[in-house]
Amino acid sequence: MTTSPATIRRIETFPLEHKLQDGGFGPSKVRVTARTATLVKVTTSDGIIGWGESFGPPRIVAAYLEDLARAVIGQPLELREGTWLNRLSTGYHLTTGGLHVAAISGLDTAMWDAAARTYGVPVSALLGGRVRDEVTAYASTGYYHGKGDSGPLRAYIEEAVEEGFTAAKIKIGSGVSNDVERTGITRDLLGPDGLVMVDYNANATVDTALSSMREIASFNPYWIEEPLPPDEIRGWAMLRATGLPLAAGEALYTRFGFRDYIAEKRIDIVQPNLSVCGGFTEAKVIAQMATAWNLRVAPHVWGTGVLIAATLQLMSTLPTSPFGDRNAYQPLLEYDRGENPFREGVLKEPIVARNGRVRIPTGNGLGVEINEDAVRMWALPTHTLDITSP
Repeated sequence: MTTSPATIRRIETFPLEHKLQDGGFGPSKVRVTARTATLVKVTTSDGIIGWGESFGPPRIVAAYLEDLARAVIGQPLELREGTWLNRLSTGYHLTTGGLHVAAISGLDTAMWDAAARTYGVPVSALLGGRVRDEVTAYASTGYYHGKGDSGPLRAYIEEAVEEGFTAAKIKIGSGVSNDVERTGITRDLLGPDGLVMVDYNANATVDTALSSMREIASFNPYWIEEPLPPDEIRGWAMLRATGLPLAAGEALYTRFGFRDYIAEKRIDIVQPNLSVCGGFTEAKVIAQMATAWNLRVAPHVWGTGVLIAATLQLMSTLPTSPFGDRNAYQPLLEYDRGENPFREGVLKEPIVARNGRVRIPTGNGLGVEINEDAVRMWALPTHTLDITSP
């Protein structure tokens, strides 16, 4: 007896936006005034539902999602990699990076979620099987505010320590003296054994990054994230002189964007973001490339609870290779501690870090259930999408 493969019967999108208090917060590069994301809901011909998430300004991403939705509606659910690579190839004028790839990311993740639910398994089973049931989380925190730096930073780190985190990533990149002050405060509050990561968000040139990195080296940063813009090719090699671990990936798209960063070992920690890089389809390839070049993987996370759930499914399958039985470098989950109602509000049961650890959901698909009433309440009505196969 044979059955027809499931097809995509309906695609809905939900652009979300939450205005932040007191003018917002952010990295040294820019003030973030609103938390945004676009959730994607796919319903198959079998009535199975899957969810995904796209990064970027929702009003702009909406147009890309509509274009994608009209191209794949009615098509087999299992056609993912070939579909996306063909679109990137035939649409080469758009390049292999940009918000059109972020749109692909949300739709791709929703398709993987629906496929796994069709088979009655977690997405991790389709990605190769899980090798861990929980991960260590680090508090992604220490944002800049208009009212000052050191005071709010102390409050952020103290709160993270009270919540049980032993690792934290803070924002720097506002000048050498300020970078030293902020990194020193974080090291002091986390203690000598805590993991301190710093994120410049590309707010530097080669010379300013080198000056800053040399001064904060005494605080033993676990990694240095995005000290330079992604297209500063020669600059990344010049930063190797500091001997500090380099991390990047949140601003890179698809396997093609990561290829040279990995092959040329510009970085030590590879950070694909599932809502940016192309969803599970591309993130899996990127992680495999990193393993082949003996690099670590630590996915970037900035979004809703859907993105956290998806990232946990990916992280559960990351191999311990290149390490063996004694491995002090397990993959770390980025756990955003900034104001964001979508982090918990879009899930019926939020994913919570307890004493710096997060359990990986074991249910089918992404392992979580969506609070669709809340999603619809927050959605921007003028930019939602609902397309059904004829």
